[in-house]
Amino acid sequence: MLKKKIKNNNSDSSPLAKRICKCGCEKEFQPGRSDQFHLNSIHYDFAYNHGPRKEKYAEENQAIKTIRKNDRILEKYFKYCKKIRGDLNFITLKADGFNEEIFTRILTSIEDEIEIKYFTMYKYCYRIINQANNKYIRIHKI
Repeated sequence: MLKKKIKNNNSDSSPLAKRICKCGCEKEFQPGRSDQFHLNSIHYDFAYNHGPRKEKYAEENQAIKTIRKNDRILEKYFKYCKKIRGDLNFITLKADGFNEEIFTRILTSIEDEIEIKYFTMYKYCYRIINQANNKYIRIHKI
């Protein structure tokens, strides 16, 4: 005679304890392998794309956003300055959201024994000119 196997529903067949998914959904699952930390590949991908790898570059990304914004502002006023053929008051750029503390590099040139500093972005550079307690800016395309 054949004996029937009686399964006990209360015990797990796996020797591994149940785990909570590490993607942040907090679902409990029975791992199939000892190195399985996520419910499935969708949860693994979500954890990979939203994990600390992205947060590591948060400050760098903020600086890049600021440089791009500055570059767009310089482009806008470069086109305007070409029409009027003159220098622009620096307060105008500051009012538009320009951040003078962030730039990619400083280019220096010597003209008539005077050192001139150009602060560069991606496509444009600018030079600050101080005249009679006012700051003016001259924009150049790189």
